[in-house]
Amino acid sequence: MRKESSGGDSRREAFGKLLLGSLAGLLGMALLGAALAFSGVISVAANPSGPIDARADSLLNAISRASIRRHGVRAANPFAGDRAAAGEGLGEFRESCLACHGAGRVPPAEFAAGLNPGAPSLDSKEIQSMSDGELFWVVSHGIRSTGMPAFGGSKDEKDIWRIVAFARRLPTLTEEETRRLRASGDQR
Repeated sequence: MRKESSGGDSRREAFGKLLLGSLAGLLGMALLGAALAFSGVISVAANPSGPIDARADSLLNAISRASIRRHGVRAANPFAGDRAAAGEGLGEFRESCLACHGAGRVPPAEFAAGLNPGAPSLDSKEIQSMSDGELFWVVSHGIRSTGMPAFGGSKDEKDIWRIVAFARRLPTLTEEETRRLRASGDQR
């Protein structure tokens, strides 16, 4: 009986050492990560400066995407498929989104070339694959440290849903919509 007890004790002891070693390894990796983050090796410059920054941007993009999926509104767009509402959203889009994102044959403003990360093309597959609720959440809450502002404080929900309805039209903009986007005055 004594042998069984010492065998059980040695297994518990081995498990304890394994657990302690794993925790020490995780702590070491966390400390190494913190040292790297605070060492200044990763540049905060707006212009891209190397492979470490590219990897950091890739990681932050993945984190951002996961956060948007988790926090995105689950509600359906009350203006989905409503061309009149999308037309109203065009004016809001032109006022608040066009300068950074551009739209079809309407390029973004010159300053947008200096954004890092750059504002995504909203007619891209990645953005168009997002749910209306996710797009609503991004427009409402913005995305920290990217230049994407939170419009929830300055626009009401209906205006934001209309922007989302218009954003869905971006891959198939008509000549009339393109002309309206280029217009200097609001022609809603």
